[in-house]
Amino acid sequence: MYDSDQYDDEDWIDDPDEDQDDTIECPECGAEIFDDIDVCPVCGHAIIHSTSPWSGKSLPWILLGLLGIVAVITMLSCVPI
Repeated sequence: MYDSDQYDDEDWIDDPDEDQDDTIECPECGAEIFDDIDVCPVCGHAIIHSTSPWSGKSLPWILLGLLGIVAVITMLSCVPI
């Protein structure tokens, strides 16, 4: 049985930042939706989750990464066997 003297009232207050899933904006209707769903519950638009390593990166970072790859390939091809 629950004993009200055993717990403080603060133990039952939910922290709004705790256990909150990330949300995104639906690209079709703009509704705030959870980022782990596949279909917007408001408009029914299919949500495509990108798995590309380039998504969310700015152009300078992409160019720097590609330059690094080219530099490594060039150095490996110049090493005598």
